[in-house]
Amino acid sequence: MRPYYVCNEAVVRHAGKHCQWMRGAPVDDAVSALLLEPMAPAAIDVALAVQQEITQRVEQAAALRGTQLQRARYEAELARRRYLKVDPDRLVADALEADWKARLRDLDALQREHEHQNEADRSLLDEPAQKRIRALAADFPRIWNDERTGAVERKRMLGLLIEDVTLLVEEQVNIHIRWRGGRTQSLSVTRPRPMSVIRKTPAQVVALMNELLETANDQQIAARLNELGHRNWRGEPFTLKKVMLVRRTYGVKNRYERESGMLTGEEVAEQLGVCASTVHQLGRKGILKRHRYATNHRYLYEPADSNDRAHAFQPDAAHLSDLIARM
Repeated sequence: MRPYYVCNEAVVRHAGKHCQWMRGAPVDDAVSALLLEPMAPAAIDVALAVQQEITQRVEQAAALRGTQLQRARYEAELARRRYLKVDPDRLVADALEADWKARLRDLDALQREHEHQNEADRSLLDEPAQKRIRALAADFPRIWNDERTGAVERKRMLGLLIEDVTLLVEEQVNIHIRWRGGRTQSLSVTRPRPMSVIRKTPAQVVALMNELLETANDQQIAARLNELGHRNWRGEPFTLKKVMLVRRTYGVKNRYERESGMLTGEEVAEQLGVCASTVHQLGRKGILKRHRYATNHRYLYEPADSNDRAHAFQPDAAHLSDLIARM
């Protein structure tokens, strides 16, 4: 199944027609080639944008943890002051002491978590981590082309790298890419031709066939077209059947149709009063002028009254019988 990209907005909103559509393969190939360019600027920018985003998030998380730690210290200090201000003999002192100790335990746990997280964050931003992030640009082609990577995984990877893609189908297909991180990029690809145009035989090939048909048959024309490097729309070499199909499609006359006044072997045999095999023997010996058409074993003959050699013996039946007897 071949993918297609279709704009359905007019259909969905206004029950209208598709405003634009195109086959998806050229777009997919162009975007994939852009992603797979070795050390492409876009890929490097994406890697750097990822690194910058990680740095910003680490800083935001550290600031938030710092605020929480400061709040815990304040609450622990406030609980200590409350405890110190109370008479130890009063019953409330035990509750305030328990609250103070709980605040200290929370502060200690938060402090340890803060230090542990800071250590982990530093490992994200150290030199080895930065090298790993930059290596994503070089590793991406290997992962993308891996046969084990399915279509769903490729879409997910695209979603991590590309924000969106806009297509404008005009004389060419204009592709506008918005990368994650804000960078934009545009490129164009040739608009796919309709299948009716793709399957159409080039005009120069049809003209060449028409020219060759003056002196050659379909099988000879197929061989000549292949010698000149011509191929059909599938990239296949020409054959007798393919040449015949092109002739019929474009209304090109074959030798039989364009040789006005020519006769078949049977017609000449009837004219001369002999069998068709005798006519073919006379043709092979050159007594009757013949012209090949269609395949290598089909011929048209010039009328006997325009053939000097045939005309010479046509009135004399005895001469004809004697000539045939010597064959």
